[in-house]
Parts: sequence; C-alpha cells; structure tokens
Amino acid sequence: MTAEDQEFIDFAIKWLPFGGGDEYILPQFGITPNTFYLRLHTLLQSRPTIGLGLAAKRKLVEACAVKLSQRSRRASELV
Repeated sequence: MTAEDQEFIDFAIKWLPFGGGDEYILPQFGITPNTFYLRLHTLLQSRPTIGLGLAAKRKLVEACAVKLSQRSRRASELV
C-alpha cells in the first residue's frame, strides 16, 4: 500500500461518521469527491489493507457505494 493509499483510507475513516467530508476532498487531494470515492473503492477491493479490520473495510466499501450511487443518481437527474 502506498502513502497515498493510506491517506485516502485515513481520510475516509476520519470523515465517515460525519457524512464523508466531501467539501475537504478537493482541497486536500486535488480531485473531485467522485474521483476520490472511485479510487478508494478500487483500492479497498483490489489491495490488501494492512491495519484495517474487516468491519471497517466493509463500512468504507459501503460508504463508497452509497456516495457513488448518489452522484450517479444526481447526474441522471440533470440530463
């Protein structure tokens, strides 16, 4: 796991109880929240996450799925 991977996970864990902290993603990582959640979801599914328990990993995967589905729904409403 890279240092950036760990930063993504740490950020997500910190902000999960507060709805994700979307407003802080762009300033901290220089990417949109949608890109952040896509990358985090991919990271959680494809790489071993040392030090992250299974329950915490499941919560993060679930949070990513919810965020991505909300964004997808909003985008389809705009069309």
